[in-house]
Amino acid sequence: MNHRTAKTRHRSRLRWVNRIVLLGSALAVPIYFAYKFTDGSYGQFGELPDLFNRIKTPYVMEVDEVRYLHYFKGMPDEGNKFVLVTMSLKARMKIGYPIVTRCFRLKDSSNQLHYPLTHSPLFIEIGADEFRLDRDDEFAGELLFEIPTDRSAERLLFERYQGQQGQRVSSLQPNQ
Repeated sequence: MNHRTAKTRHRSRLRWVNRIVLLGSALAVPIYFAYKFTDGSYGQFGELPDLFNRIKTPYVMEVDEVRYLHYFKGMPDEGNKFVLVTMSLKARMKIGYPIVTRCFRLKDSSNQLHYPLTHSPLFIEIGADEFRLDRDDEFAGELLFEIPTDRSAERLLFERYQGQQGQRVSSLQPNQ
């Protein structure tokens, strides 16, 4: 019986040591990586929450105004109307892909998606088919869409154009 009690005590001590090592690792590893990430400067630790927030939300898109038009430098197709969306986009992180007209889509009241027309004022003002945004860059402009007359605009979507699902959605209610 004495032998069994000594064996039980030995296992108990090993479990205790194992827990201490695991706890120390759980604390030391994140501190080590944070130290390496900030190049040894403890003053940069204060920037980590902002960095994580920027990674989580790399850009902010706001819709300022939505106008329904029956004429915009020409007539829409029969049974359609133009939707002119005034929006702004701020890059909180560098957006590493080109922004083209197909990055934007308008979701109508029937959940159908529409791409902007090629003569959208935003891309005419920029004077290029695509552009890129660096950290803290921002722009504002107007996108022109054509939707059926019996529908209304619900959401403006922005995503990398590769056929992927949209990540960020902006409501088409103007800012208050």
